[in-house]
Amino acid sequence: MLLSLFVLPANAQVEGALTMEEMEHMQDQDMEFMKQLHKITKNYPAFSYEYTMNDGEISDVIVTGVDSDMDRKRLEVILFDLQSNRNMLKNKANRVGVFYSVDDPADFKGDLTRTVVNNLKYPEDAKDWGVEGTIFVKFVVDEDGEIPFATTSSNIETSVDIYLEDLQNQAVEAVEATSGEWEPATVEGVQVSSLEVLPITFDFQKNPTLPAVMK
Repeated sequence: MLLSLFVLPANAQVEGALTMEEMEHMQDQDMEFMKQLHKITKNYPAFSYEYTMNDGEISDVIVTGVDSDMDRKRLEVILFDLQSNRNMLKNKANRVGVFYSVDDPADFKGDLTRTVVNNLKYPEDAKDWGVEGTIFVKFVVDEDGEIPFATTSSNIETSVDIYLEDLQNQAVEAVEATSGEWEPATVEGVQVSSLEVLPITFDFQKNPTLPAVMK
């Protein structure tokens, strides 16, 4: 079983106000960008990236550790669009007071990979049916470091929905077990609720790994 984790702060003020609908649409875009990034980078363990900034704006993205010119260019475009969204959504809360993008993201106090692995079980029926892939757990870390809400998204295709639900439930339970062990995010020095995304990859043929962290 492979459990691959990287915390992706589901980040998100433009010059001028954004409506709540626009903010939520942009956050949905961020989720799709993250899925695309994970799909490509899982094949490149040496993947890394760096932004070049000019007067606070992104001028370039430098991607290394990717052999394919096509994949590297795709990653550059996705990373550019993702960070542009995050800059526009910076320090803005949604309709329920959750921030998509913050000054300092929420931080788990211990070893997140080990903790989640210890709390995770691969459902036997899902394993027997060959149901595998990546579950993206979207969760809120509140001002007290608790997790009051968690849900999932995935691009796993299977004809056996009940086994996909088993994977989703396992992923959510493993993340919820970390509740209370987080340092909350901050905006201008104030602790706030923030949205985080944790991809969990189920692959029973490999050992758990920790891929590159997206920030």
